[in-house]
Parts: sequence; C-alpha cells; structure tokens
Amino acid sequence: MNLLIHNVLWVNPEDPLSETRLSIRIINGLVFEFALDLEPEKGETVLDAQGQCCSPGWIDLKVNLGEPARPQNEGLETLSKAAASGGFTEILVQPNSNPVIQTRESVQFFKNYAPENGVKFCVAAAASLDLKGQKMAEVLTLEKYGADAFASVNPIANSGFLSQLLIYLSRTDKVLIHNPVDESFSPGGQIHDGVISDKRGLIGLPAVAEEIMVERDIALQHFSKGKLHLSSLSSKGSVDCVARAKANGKAISCDLAAHQIAFTHEALDQFNTVHKVLPPYRLETDRQALIQALHNGTIDAVVSDHRPWHYDFKDVEFGNAEFGISSLESTFSTLCTFGEGLKVNQLVRLLSTNPRKILDKELPVLSKGMPARFTLFDPEATWKVERRNWQSKSANNPFIGLEMKGLVFGVVTDKGFQPNPHFSSKLVASV
Repeated sequence: MNLLIHNVLWVNPEDPLSETRLSIRIINGLVFEFALDLEPEKGETVLDAQGQCCSPGWIDLKVNLGEPARPQNEGLETLSKAAASGGFTEILVQPNSNPVIQTRESVQFFKNYAPENGVKFCVAAAASLDLKGQKMAEVLTLEKYGADAFASVNPIANSGFLSQLLIYLSRTDKVLIHNPVDESFSPGGQIHDGVISDKRGLIGLPAVAEEIMVERDIALQHFSKGKLHLSSLSSKGSVDCVARAKANGKAISCDLAAHQIAFTHEALDQFNTVHKVLPPYRLETDRQALIQALHNGTIDAVVSDHRPWHYDFKDVEFGNAEFGISSLESTFSTLCTFGEGLKVNQLVRLLSTNPRKILDKELPVLSKGMPARFTLFDPEATWKVERRNWQSKSANNPFIGLEMKGLVFGVVTDKGFQPNPHFSSKLVASV
C-alpha cells in the first residue's frame, strides 16, 4: 500500500523535527518523503490525520500470552489485533508460556510469527530454566537466536544466583527484566495488606515485600554491572528507592503497569475480581507517588502487563480468581485519563523512546528510507470503551463501559494503515 499521511503532528523527543506538522509519504512500507505539505498522487491511499499526533511505533515491554497452552484466553492473532488497537506496533512477550520460552525453537517461533496487521513480536526468553530461579537458561544461545531480553517472571530469591545471572548476561548486552517481590511475605496473598484486606478477611501482600527486593536488586546491579530493569513497581517506597539510585548514578530502569495509577486497594472492597492484579493496587499515597514518578522521569516506561483470562478464570470466588487485566487496548487511555496532565512528549518517551533504549533498539529519526512503523493518536480525544469493539479474546478489563481520554486512531506497519476499531470516523480515502 502506498500511503500519504497528511497534516500530522510528528512527536519524537529524539528528533529535531519533533512537534512539527508534516505530511509523510510511504511507499512499499518505507518513508519516501516528508514535507510541510504534499499533494496526493494517483493510486495513493490518503490518511487525513486532521492534526493528530504521530510518533515512532510504541513498544509494550510486558505482554503475557494465552496461546499455545490456553488459547481460550488469547490467540496470537487476537493478541496482535489488541496490540494494534492499543497503539503498539511491537510487543515483548513474556516467557511464562507453556512450554516456557527457553529454547531456540520457541524463541524463533515467536520472532518469526507474522500477523496480518504487521505487529512485531519481540521475545523475553526465560533467564532461568523453567523460571525456577535456580539454574541458568542457555542465555547465550537464546540471544544468538533472537531473544530481545531475558525475564524472570517469578522473583529470584537467591541473591547469589541473581548476581551471577547479571554478570553472565552482561556478555550479551541484553537486559534482565525482574519482578521484585519477596514471596516469603504472606504466601497466598490476594490484595494489598491494609484496611480492606483486614475488613474482607483476605491475606494481604505488603508493600515492604516489594521495597526490600528493589533495594536488594539495585545493590546487586551495582555490584555486577549487569543491565537490570525492575518491572511493575507499585509503591511509593519502591519509586523513592529508584529515584535515589538514579540520583547516585546507578544504572537502573523500571516500569509500572498503567492500571496502577487508576485505582487503589479500595476497588477490592466488593470482591470484584476484575481488579485482582499482581502486584496489587495499593494506597492513594502510593498512587500519587507513581504519578509523580511518571512526571519526573523516575519511571522509564509504562507497560500494559496484559493478562487475558477467559471468564472461567475470573468469574469465580475471589480466592480462586487469576491475577491480571486484559489491558493492551486501554493502556494509553489509562495514562491520559489518570496521568494528571502528562505532556505528549512524556507519553512518547514512556511508550516508545525509553522502551527502545531498554531493549537496546535503534532510536528512529524521521528520514527517507526508514521503515514506516508509526502510531497515530490524540491524548485529548475521548472515547467509550465498548465490548463490541474489543479485540482481545478476553474482556477482563475494568474500563469497559466507561468514557476515557486518550484515543489511538491506528498504527502504520509494513502492512499499511491499521485503523483502531474503537474509532469510528473515516480518515482514509483513495485517490
């Protein structure tokens, strides 16, 4: 498809052209030319962006799979559709599939998967065999066959092993993505340890279980000099610790799941399992600290932590329900609705620029011949989240039925323009 994107606000903090209104002509999946204004040519599809924002395609650093083990939760094709609907042109799939992504065949399977909409699958391979945190996976082989990162998924309790793993991974220049939590606190915990857990008789998960592991991980990273990314932070103590480490020059990065800035543990007061997430929602003071950390740059990236579940796994007794939200399609809107005025360049840093830096990917600058992989969006536009347009196979999402701010209009990939089904207006015309 030959495509002309007309009247778009290019947003890319790494690019001198950032926040310039442009027209961009794309031929055979590559940028052919760009200028303040370009006239449509015969046989070209014209996308009238009407002043919308356009940035390098977004990357989600934390996406959990359904297929192959549990296709009732999510298929690979529906996963790619949900990603595109949410504005993501690339997703980093986590290794906790069944089987675990820890062989060259499994890495190559996802790396080579080519959905119809052109969304790319990146792979976080298992850092330890079977994700048990005891024996190192074949990280050098997995890196050779395309692993983009390595992940623990389950927290690594053994400090000596984590240190050795970071030292070894430094030979690959790949990042270790770790979920910091001391699981010896409150085994079987369901929600944040506080007033609501006491009131409802549920085992609580205290914030200190995360905070002491954040402290430990930062110390181990400083010792090993490996590349460490702390994922899904949820408490004020955690982000304060990261802020101090960064101020002292320590090389650390971190993210949070978007839904953490939308809710507190009070959302669990009625045993609503759609809000059962891990780490759990915490206090209002934590929520405000996370928002502040987004604004001041302590948080490097925002992830969906997409965890799709068929209703058989969610519409059950609270203690039996699985953790997680089907969140790819609502991540951007959550940021815009609850992020308290995040600027457009901050949004792009969180969703595009910094994820590329974390994965050691090239930072794109608008240029002739570059692959056309873009996200079109408006942080101020509103839309209603409706089940009928939902692209994920699972709809365990707390925002369905609500009006939200921040709309993705679609993505551009090597397969052309992929409009967001949640946006009904027609922007495309053929010449």
